[in-house]
Amino acid sequence: MPRTSIAIVFAGSGGSGAMSAGAVLLRAAAHAGYYGLMTQLFGAQVRGGESAALVQVSTQPIDSQPDRYDLFVALDWEKVEQFAAEIPLDEASVIIADPAAGAVPPGIAKSKGRVVALTMGDRNATKLERGLLGRRVNMFAAGLVGALIGLNEANLQAAAEAVFSDKGADVIGANAKGTAAGIAAAASLTLNVRLDAPTAAARWLISGNQAIAFGALRGGVRFVGCYPITPATDLVEWLAPHLIKLGGRLVLGEDELASINLALGASYGGTPAMTVTAGPGFSLMVESLGLAVAAESPLVLVDVMRAGPSTGIASKTEQSDINLALYGAHGDAPRVVMAPVSVADCITTAEYAVYVAESLQTPVIVLSDQALGQATTVIDPSDKRPAPLKRRLNGAAASKPFKRYAIGGDPVTPMPLPGTPQHEWVAEGLSHNEAGLPASGAGPHVAQINKRAKKIARFDPGAYWGETWGTGDTVVLAIGSTIGAAREAARRLSAAGHQMRVVALRVIAPLPTEALSRALAGARRIIVIEQNHSGQLYHYLVGQKAIPPNAESVARPGPLPFRPSEIASYVV
Repeated sequence: MPRTSIAIVFAGSGGSGAMSAGAVLLRAAAHAGYYGLMTQLFGAQVRGGESAALVQVSTQPIDSQPDRYDLFVALDWEKVEQFAAEIPLDEASVIIADPAAGAVPPGIAKSKGRVVALTMGDRNATKLERGLLGRRVNMFAAGLVGALIGLNEANLQAAAEAVFSDKGADVIGANAKGTAAGIAAAASLTLNVRLDAPTAAARWLISGNQAIAFGALRGGVRFVGCYPITPATDLVEWLAPHLIKLGGRLVLGEDELASINLALGASYGGTPAMTVTAGPGFSLMVESLGLAVAAESPLVLVDVMRAGPSTGIASKTEQSDINLALYGAHGDAPRVVMAPVSVADCITTAEYAVYVAESLQTPVIVLSDQALGQATTVIDPSDKRPAPLKRRLNGAAASKPFKRYAIGGDPVTPMPLPGTPQHEWVAEGLSHNEAGLPASGAGPHVAQINKRAKKIARFDPGAYWGETWGTGDTVVLAIGSTIGAAREAARRLSAAGHQMRVVALRVIAPLPTEALSRALAGARRIIVIEQNHSGQLYHYLVGQKAIPPNAESVARPGPLPFRPSEIASYVV
């Protein structure tokens, strides 16, 4: 009997091609008109560690990872035990494996899923031969699963060719043979995994990291200073060639401190600038974040959060940099903090962040997380775009001495481009006077602190404060990747007769208190869900008096994602 969705795992050791198999299947499904979502599990090792692609294909949009997986395809069993606990399987799951790979490991076998033995390649071939001669198990697996769920060969082969388009004709040809072999093998299996027909339409296949990069470019970013760090590196890899095509520049600094300072220099020169990092890199950038605040320099800082503290788990998710984003800096250093509410919203939030940074002349931190940033999904294109906001360049009377940091009027003061005649100024991290010159007196210090605080406090994001879904007097409040699981939980509860509202914050600081108050109106019960141990978002909201003291905190650390069933169970 056809079904509307299916969740699949391709798993193996690092270098086995699990991610490529998932990428081919997801792309083929998108070509066919399905919605899809792919997340990743991998370790710190480039090769030889654990690796799994978690793919969902559906006739409907997908918001979150599933509660369980229907199909588990083992490319090998070498490292599977290391992350078996992160892949929920049960008795209804089907485990497909080559008998030549050995027995099913205990961590997978305990699920009691049905094991289907299937020869996936040349048993006599060595690993080296498989690599050199193209007997790739991963493409066999992609073809096999694609055919089982109802994808045609044309879509599967086109997807394989697109994924490996830069690998040369030999590799593409070998992969085509592997895919075809998998498609042929599907005829020998009888499994109830075929999907209903999709509703084809023009859609985008995009990851959260790519979406942030795209949004930043659309907002006008033309300089990026960065240093590689997981899980933010692929954002920069996608952005770099596109940035160059638009006339921009990306400079790889020798470390994170250099990277943010490169961006600040570009911003001072009049170019919208961005830096991209993850938690450990963000920690190193904090000193210069304070410089951006004091000098009132526009800057977008993207933090793709991973499990911490210190170097933590580089490749897995958490939402534990909230305090760092809100408070990280010495002295009084107000800033704007935003978080995308979905993969698709990464585009809108990044574009909006550029506009806000430029118009307020302040750093804007975009908090993404690994689960959001490295999720690849199929989305419906949206023409929703924030209205552009621009940097205030001029406005001061040329007949008077120019005061870049003038007190007494609009706290967003003109920021002329360097070299503008009679409008010279100093961008200074020391306490300074209205002209930007160092001043250690109490008067200028307090006046400039008040000026910077005033412009942030009066910032009103309007309709971009956040999003709400659902009805009812029970409210789940979340940010980032936990929102999708909360939305799916709300849908399930609604189908069962329980109403639940989901409130998602896009702008976290300054807290849009009036908009949030309207979103929470009538709430009998408020539950704040976040992926860190200490309840950072919950305590921030209580401290801001945005939620009552009796609001509930559901906070637990990563890297395991919140599942819809987990949230639904807690609510009822």
